[in-house]
Amino acid sequence: MSDIFSLKKQLIVYGAHHNNKVNVAIHMVFVPTILWTLVIFSNTGPLIKTNPIFNVFEPNFAFFFIASYIVYYVILDPIAATLYTPILLYMCHSAINYYKANPNANKVAIVIHVISWIFQLLGHGLAEKRSPKFLDNVVQAFVSAPYFVFFEILFMLGYRPKLYKEVMYEVNKDIATFRARQKRRDIPSRK
Repeated sequence: MSDIFSLKKQLIVYGAHHNNKVNVAIHMVFVPTILWTLVIFSNTGPLIKTNPIFNVFEPNFAFFFIASYIVYYVILDPIAATLYTPILLYMCHSAINYYKANPNANKVAIVIHVISWIFQLLGHGLAEKRSPKFLDNVVQAFVSAPYFVFFEILFMLGYRPKLYKEVMYEVNKDIATFRARQKRRDIPSRK
């Protein structure tokens, strides 16, 4: 359970299943899209009565949903979380406004959600050639993935180069072990 709060260990697990450039690009587009649709699905209307002046972010389930992500991200890496928080809050705000403005918001969100998952699964199967880890780690699939997609961008921009180097060393070891096991399985036994 403590690994869930270890940024390095979580990045290694994520990176070992998201190392192909095509798959990473697919995730950069569709992981935020999935999160945006989840915010639409979780929109409930106000849970707490507040003064309309302060309702930039309506205190509804969708807002608390995103707030819980932010808290987890702060625990993992406060600086990256601070950089990502405005993006998440804007995502929440835009999803709530879309929901309010579009009577078919949930139907549209379901279509977008399903298409996003299809692309992700295709990315794993065709590009990465490795199954996604979401069945083993639901938290990583639904909570950590958006943050790790953001980390992909931060690493490209030179954020925490030592951490990136350490993570990639372990990721490459994991991938090499996986490929070796895969190769052994593909070799017919000789009798």
